Amino acid sequence: MRVPKRSRTWILGGRVFAALIVGGLIGYLIHVGLDKADKISSVIGGLSALVALVAPLLLPSPDRPTSPTAAPRLNVGKIDVPHASGVQINQSGGNVQHNTFPGLR
Repeated sequence: MRVPKRSRTWILGGRVFAALIVGGLIGYLIHVGLDKADKISSVIGGLSALVALVAPLLLPSPDRPTSPTAAPRLNVGKIDVPHASGVQINQSGGNVQHNTFPGLR
């Protein structure tokens, strides 16, 4: 991923933009009054909370495959089989499988 260069011009521009946003917010609050602004912010906060609750149900999870036939890619490191004396696998049901390799000892 390419990271944008942070020059003095971009930093100054970001600070000016943030100051304009804060100034606009202050002007809006003065213009409509705190009572109406409080009501509007309550509605926006409620809608934001609703979207945050529903979004995980509508959007696909990044760790789940999007189709039932697509298998997830496992990131498995290097396995040293000649020096292995056994493998222990803990399965989801609590079962333990232990394999031994008698010819490799």
